[in-house]
Amino acid sequence: MSKTLRGAVLGLAVLLSLGGARAADLPPRTVVIGTEGAFPPWNITRPDGTLIGFEPDLLQILCQRANLRCQLVAQDWDGMIGALQAHKIDVIADALQITPARKAVLAFSLPYAVTTGVFVTQKDSPLARMANRDLVLDLDANPTPEHQTQALAALREELRGKTLGVAISSTYDGFLDKYLADVITVKSYRTMGERDLDLLSGRIDLTLDDTTYLRPLLAAPDAQDLVLVGPELIGGELGAGEGFGLRKDDTALAERLNAAIRSAVEDGTVRRLSLKWFKADATPTLDAHPGAAAGSPQP
Repeated sequence: MSKTLRGAVLGLAVLLSLGGARAADLPPRTVVIGTEGAFPPWNITRPDGTLIGFEPDLLQILCQRANLRCQLVAQDWDGMIGALQAHKIDVIADALQITPARKAVLAFSLPYAVTTGVFVTQKDSPLARMANRDLVLDLDANPTPEHQTQALAALREELRGKTLGVAISSTYDGFLDKYLADVITVKSYRTMGERDLDLLSGRIDLTLDDTTYLRPLLAAPDAQDLVLVGPELIGGELGAGEGFGLRKDDTALAERLNAAIRSAVEDGTVRRLSLKWFKADATPTLDAHPGAAAGSPQP
């Protein structure tokens, strides 16, 4: 991901309160958290500049439990990793999926949500009749079930010669490179809004993005001509859920966030907030993630 910090940070600063019995013995720490503010329902910028959404709601609770003074700032997605490495922010919170490629660059917290990738096209497109609509392809399955192998082969044939639009430096780059790059044309966009306009106007054939973003899009009045198609995707190059991105040497912050995430999963906070914002339960299974931040040095 090429990263340059947006010249202005929208003048945003949302201070989240201190405290929490589980963090009572930890010294307070101030951290700056970068988010996009333009990826509903994960994070949204109101006209007055304040941030709302699943992640701002969750962070208010996590920061309290971890005894963190959290300053939430909005910036362009393509500048976040650079800003993190330059110590301009301390955490990335932007529906960041935990992928093998990103773990080479970042440390990650435990996942605080798990969602799937879905395809969307126009209702009058031949792609509206794509097969395997109710199938979830788990790219971590080992060995790969025969029906999944067949579904991937069918997907390649159905998309052959088509143009698929994705956000620049998206989670789906690795999947597309591995499974579809030789049969489709991939068009990258700086923002999801630009991509969505091209999808609605027919300048691209379809898109691939997170279900929590695309399902609300389809419910919008001006998106009635769009439809979900094909299988849902999870695992593999798409990652092990959404987590906070951190610098690899910031293990102390990772430990604080992990403890807070685990408590929010166990007491139903994540479920409550995901039902509020996603209309679906996105609670991760943390038993598969027992350690500290993925990609961070181990003690």
